[in-house]
Amino acid sequence: MIVLLMPVFSIGGESSKLIEEIVTTYFTDIFNLPKSEIRLKYIHLPKEALPEGESYRYLVESKQTLPRLGYQTVWLKVYDNQSLIKQVPVTVDLSIWIDVVVAAKKLKRGEKIEKNKISTRRITVSRDYRNLIRHSDSAVGLITKQVVKEGEPLKQSILREPPDVFKGDKVNVKLVSGNLVVTARGEVKEDGLIGEKVKVFCETTRKLVYGTVQSPELVVIKIK
Repeated sequence: MIVLLMPVFSIGGESSKLIEEIVTTYFTDIFNLPKSEIRLKYIHLPKEALPEGESYRYLVESKQTLPRLGYQTVWLKVYDNQSLIKQVPVTVDLSIWIDVVVAAKKLKRGEKIEKNKISTRRITVSRDYRNLIRHSDSAVGLITKQVVKEGEPLKQSILREPPDVFKGDKVNVKLVSGNLVVTARGEVKEDGLIGEKVKVFCETTRKLVYGTVQSPELVVIKIK
C-alpha cells in the first residue's frame, strides 16, 4: 500500500482545486517526478466540500502495490488529529511526460547499440513506463532483439546483452568422452552466452550437436 501524508493550512471554498493539488503531489512523490512532468485527467472528483482548518490532515491511498499509469482510483482520507472523519474516491487517468531513449536511425535485429545510433526525446507515456530506457548509458553496448524503427523508444524487453558467441562463428570444439578428449573445429549455429548450451556443427563428426560455451573460442561437447 502506498500512502502520502501532508498538511493543509487553508482550504477555502475550492475543494476541487485542493483535491487536485493533493493528488498531484501524491503522484509526484511516488514517481519521484516534478509536477511539470505529471499529466492528470480527472475522471471523477468528489462534489462535497472538504473540512477546513489547520488541524486536518489528508492522506492519499492506493490499493496498487506498485505505482502505475493509466486509469485508476485513489482514496483521499481526511483525519482530525488521529481520527478518520471522511474518505472519498478520486478517479484519474494518469500519464507522465519524460525523457526516453529513442532510435536515431532504423536498427536491425541483432544490431549493437552505440551512442551515435540513439538520442533522447521527451514523450508522453501512458503505460509500461518501467520497460522504457531513460538513460543512454543503460542501452549502449546492448543489442536489439528485433527491428527498431527510427524514433521508436527503446525498451528493456527488446534489448539484450550481446552473446559471447554469434551464429556463424568458427570455434574450437572439445569432444569429451570419459578420459578421452578430442579437439576439432566447428561452427556455432545459434547465439549463446558463456555457460549456455548452443547448437554446433562439428567438422569431425559432421553432425549437429549441443555443447556448452566455455569461451568465445571454445565449445565443449560431452559424449556419453
